[in-house]
Amino acid sequence: MSLRDITKDLHAIAEGTKASQLLVSGDVTKEQYRNYLYQLIAIYGPIEFSGKVQGFFKPLADDPRLPKIYQDYAELADPAVPDFWLPETMEYMAYLFQLINDPARRHLIKAHGYIRLMGDMAGGQLLAKTVPGSRRMFQFKTPPSELKFQMLPEFTDDLGDEAKVAFTYFIKVMKAFGGE
Repeated sequence: MSLRDITKDLHAIAEGTKASQLLVSGDVTKEQYRNYLYQLIAIYGPIEFSGKVQGFFKPLADDPRLPKIYQDYAELADPAVPDFWLPETMEYMAYLFQLINDPARRHLIKAHGYIRLMGDMAGGQLLAKTVPGSRRMFQFKTPPSELKFQMLPEFTDDLGDEAKVAFTYFIKVMKAFGGE
């Protein structure tokens, strides 16, 4: 059974959140999208840092997402309107740091990378058509279909339980972001 199959039900829940529906609808405002990007900064930071340190996500080594998320955020930023991390985002970020600081479990960061990176390579291509700004985070040097093929060997079935944890945390973030 693949990670996709293992997480299918949680993926459907994530896609069904009000926040996901808003992002896909094309009705998301610049301010809402900017705040969404701010949440992603907190989540992507530990994932990409740990991935780099541990040698994971090699096909994206020269094309990380975090700098592009920062660029998208900065483009939409308004110094007069501060953004904030949701409590659910801070909870998820704290969990990610606990995970990467545990030598016996730090490899499980790959499951969180699976949720974010594969999501941005697949569903993110749809979002790239509906959200404001330059949408750099969805632009890859290598075509996403090729990247997915290159990265799939890292995303093994033994990461299934942790992939469910990753989805559960991200669903909490999305529900909070969408006001659910």
